[in-house]
Amino acid sequence: MICCIIFFPNFVTCFLCYFVVMCKSIKALLFFVSLLFFVTCCEREYSFRGGEKGLFFSTDTITFDTIFTAIGSATHYLIVYNPYAEDMTIETIRLAGGNDSKFKLNINGFPENQMNDVLLNADDSLFIFVEITIDPSETTTSFLAEDSILFFTKERVQSVKLEAYVQDVVLLKAAVIKEDMKFTDEKPYLIYDSLIVSATKTLIIASGARLHFYKNAYLKVAGTLVVEGTKENPVLFAGHRLEEFYLDKPGQWGYIHLQSSSKNNKINYAVIRNGFIGLRVDSVGLAGDAPLLLSNTIIDYIATNGLEVQTSAIEAYNCVFGNCGGASVALTIGGKYNFYHCTIGNFQGFRNERALVISNYYNDKVLNKNIIEKLEAANFYNTIIYGVRDNEIILDFKRESGTEVINWQFDHVLMRTTASDDSLKNPNFINIINNKDPNFVNYFKSNFQLDTLSAAKDKGNIKIVQEKFELLGKDLLENFRDERPDLGAYERME
Repeated sequence: MICCIIFFPNFVTCFLCYFVVMCKSIKALLFFVSLLFFVTCCEREYSFRGGEKGLFFSTDTITFDTIFTAIGSATHYLIVYNPYAEDMTIETIRLAGGNDSKFKLNINGFPENQMNDVLLNADDSLFIFVEITIDPSETTTSFLAEDSILFFTKERVQSVKLEAYVQDVVLLKAAVIKEDMKFTDEKPYLIYDSLIVSATKTLIIASGARLHFYKNAYLKVAGTLVVEGTKENPVLFAGHRLEEFYLDKPGQWGYIHLQSSSKNNKINYAVIRNGFIGLRVDSVGLAGDAPLLLSNTIIDYIATNGLEVQTSAIEAYNCVFGNCGGASVALTIGGKYNFYHCTIGNFQGFRNERALVISNYYNDKVLNKNIIEKLEAANFYNTIIYGVRDNEIILDFKRESGTEVINWQFDHVLMRTTASDDSLKNPNFINIINNKDPNFVNYFKSNFQLDTLSAAKDKGNIKIVQEKFELLGKDLLENFRDERPDLGAYERME
C-alpha cells in the first residue's frame, strides 16, 4: 500500500491497489492494469495553448439595438470554437473595459468579466453571453457605447467588438399628470409602471414623440389626451424592447385606457403596437360630450383586442386595425360609432374572436340578467373587414323588450362573412363585396396597402369622401383619393 501511495497518489488508484492486495490473484492484477490504463487515458491534459489560426467566432461584432438608460438590454451571445483536434486551454478571456465597462459577460455559465485558463475540448465550443446596462446618472445625451472581448492564446490575441447605441430617456415611474402638459420628441419617454392623466387635465403629445412602456405598464386618461402626430412623424406607443425581433411581438406592455371621465380626446397619426390591449375606451363621448376622434392611426400586434370599446362614441378616419390575438375592433354594450375608410384586417389564426365584434349588452352576474344599452349607430363606410376566418363579423344583439335601439349599417364595404346572399339584401347592407380577397400587399407583415389586383380598388362611394373631404380627401399616406376611391385606409397608387 505504501508503494501505491508513493507512485500513484491518485485516490482512485490507491483504492485499486488495495483491491489487488486483497484479491492476491493474476486476474485481479490484469483487471487493475486495464482499469488504470482506462482512467489514465480519460484524463485530458489541455496542455495545448492554441495555434496560429487562433480561435473561431460566430461573429466578429455584437451589435445591440438602441438601449434605454437604466434598462438592461436583451442578452446577446457569442459562440467560441476550438478548430483544432486537440483539447486546449485559453489563457485568458476578458472584457477590455474590465469592471468599469458598461457591458457585462457571462463566460460559459460564470458571471465574470475575466476568466483565466478556460478549458475547451477539441472541435468543441463555448458560449459567452453579453448584456449592457447604463446608469442614467452618467449621461443626459445619446451616445455609442463600445468595448471588446479579448482572447489570449499562446500564438495570438483576438477580439470581438461590442457596440450599442444608448438613448437617454425621460423615465416615468408611477407618474401622475396634475397640470396640463406636453410631451415632445426631444427624448423618448419610458413609462416604467404607470402614467395617469388626472381628471380635467390635458396631456398633449407632439409629433414624433415616442412613448415606450415597460412590462405591464399602462397609460390611463381621466382627463384629456391629444395626440398630434403627422404622416412624417407619427407618435409611437410601443414596448421598451427595440430589437427587430420584438417589433411584431404582442403583449409586451399593458394598454391605453380612456376612462369614463375623459373628454375631448383626439388621436391623429399614432402607432399603437405590442400591447396586451391596444386602446381601451370606456363610456367616453356620450351625453353631449365630443366623440373620440381617431384618425390616421394604426393599432397592430396586440395580444387581445386592438380597439376595445364599451358604451362610447367614436369617429374613426383612415385607420388600420391589424393583427390581434382577439378582435381587431370590439364595440360592446351599445354606443355610437362611425368608421370611414378604415381597414380592419386580422390574419392572426389563433384567436377566439372575429376581426369585428359589435354588441349592445352585457350580462350582470349579480342581477343574473342582461343589461341592454342603446346602439345609436355602428356604421362602416368605404371600409374593409377581412381576415383568415370564414366569418370575420359578429353582430351580437339582445332584443328583450322589442323597443331596443339597434342601428347599424355597412355601406360600400368589402367583408368576409358567411352571411347568405338573402341576408346581404337587408337594407343595413349597401353595396357589399362579400368574400373577395382585398389582396393586401403583405398581411403577414401587417402591410395592408392594396395590391394592383385588389377587389377593393375603385369600389368606394365618392359622396362619402366629399362629405368629409377635410378628413378623407387624402388616405393614410396622404395620397389624394380620386373620383373612384378605393376601399380601406389606403388609396392604391399605380
